[in-house]
This record gives sequence, structure tokens and C-alpha cells, in this order.
Amino acid sequence: MPVLGLAGDLNIDGSIGSRTAALSADYADAPGHRGSLYVSVDEAAGHIAACSALGIQAGFHVIGDAGLKTALDAFDVAASEVGEQRVRAAAHRLEHVEMADAGDLARLAKYSITVSAQPAFDATWGGAGKLYEQRLGARSVAMNPFASYYSTGVPVCFGSDSPVTPLRPWSSVRACLEHSNPDQRISARAAFLGHTRAGWRAGKERNPLMGQLVPGAPASFAVWEVEELMVQVADDRVQSWSTDPRARTPLLPALDSGSDPACLQTVREGQEIFASEILRS
Repeated sequence: MPVLGLAGDLNIDGSIGSRTAALSADYADAPGHRGSLYVSVDEAAGHIAACSALGIQAGFHVIGDAGLKTALDAFDVAASEVGEQRVRAAAHRLEHVEMADAGDLARLAKYSITVSAQPAFDATWGGAGKLYEQRLGARSVAMNPFASYYSTGVPVCFGSDSPVTPLRPWSSVRACLEHSNPDQRISARAAFLGHTRAGWRAGKERNPLMGQLVPGAPASFAVWEVEELMVQVADDRVQSWSTDPRARTPLLPALDSGSDPACLQTVREGQEIFASEILRS
């Protein structure tokens, strides 16, 4: 059984919905209010430095842009105390990171900080007229910059933050394909890897085969009932269907129907832990 090195989730700020995420400018629907910071730069830096010195992961919840800058300033301070290499080697993690500009992306990549993002947040609250636009106005367009994380070399993994959003991984993959900002859409393959292999890597798993269906990998997998397989990319003009194994192109369930594949079976390290009635009949 693998032993992971995942950190917890210390709150630097709050959420957009409750107007407690720390912002650098006022909430659009609450003039004079910029949210809350629960941890100072020095407090966060002390935690990061201590974790880095021991080679263990630190983890923080951060949503607002001011909250993120507080976290990244803390990484700068910690690096000045224990060295940038130690900070990078500890593979720290930030949850959510919904508001990141170019400078933030550069610092995330510099310290090899994993962003643990939730695509369903954009699907639920992103886009015209929805919660993020109500709270932030034009700033909401730049939220959850998934494509920018990949293009700037920021490590990314995806999840649900359940029960905040439901445990529906294929809906989450679809949310990456249908991001409210077309410039931030990513392929189904990238989203799938973000939900599988990347999670193990975020947890500092040393076995490079974890989270993959390849010879030699632990037999932990799910079996899904799907209607159709296809190669899906962010630009729907170049998607294609194929079941020809000679193409050697990884295929995933078609997600354009709005319905999710049904899980038929789950196996953990060779032991079945769930089987649907369809398989049992």
C-alpha cells in the first residue's frame, strides 16, 4: 500500500461566495470590502520553512488574488531562510488558486508548487451572470486559468473539493473542456491525467506508474460503461472518433452528450471493492 506525503489545508483566506476570499480590490457587489486574511506572511513562511527543512509538504487553501500573493510572499521568505532547493524539493501544494496573474504563475513554477484545482467550480459559478461575475465583475473572466498553468509549467492536479461540488470525475473532465473562458480550456486527455496520475504525484508518490494503466502498475482501476470513445481537445473543430487500435491514440469517453459514464466496477490493488448489478447479473 503506497504511503503518500499529502499536507493538510491551512486556510489563508475564505471563499468568493461568502466574500471572505482575500482580494486586492473591492468586491464588485460589496464596495469597501476585500475579504479576509487568516494567516500572515510571516506565519505562513514559518510553516513552509519548517516543512521544507524536514522535506515534508505544506498545504494551504487560497482563493483570492491577495490571498495567493500572501502565500507566494511567504514562499519567498521561506526560500530565503532554508534555500530555494529545499522549498522546491518539498513539493508544496496550494488548494484552489482561482485568481493567478502572470507573476503568480512564474512564482508557482519557480517553487514547483502544485495547484490542486476544482474544474467544477468554473462549471458551477463561472461564466456570464453567475456567482463569480456577480462578486468580481470583469475579473471573473481570468479565474481558474487551467491552460495557463500548463503552459507556464505549474504542476496541476484536479479534484472536486467534495462536498462543495459532487464526486463526478467525468463531469469535472467535461468542465475542463468547456471552461467559461475559451482561452483556458484544455484537452480531455490533459484533464484525465490531472484527475489520475497527477494526484499521485501531488502526494509525492515515488512509483512513477501509479495512476496509470500500464504493465507493472498496481491493479487499481475503475471500469466504466461508455457509449462512444473519442479524442477530445479544447477546440471542438478537431475532435475525432476512432476505435482502431492501430491509431495508437488514447481514447476517452465522449463527453458531449451531457451524461456521465456509469461506473461498473472499482478495483484497488487487485481487490474488487465495488461491482454494479450489471456485472453481477
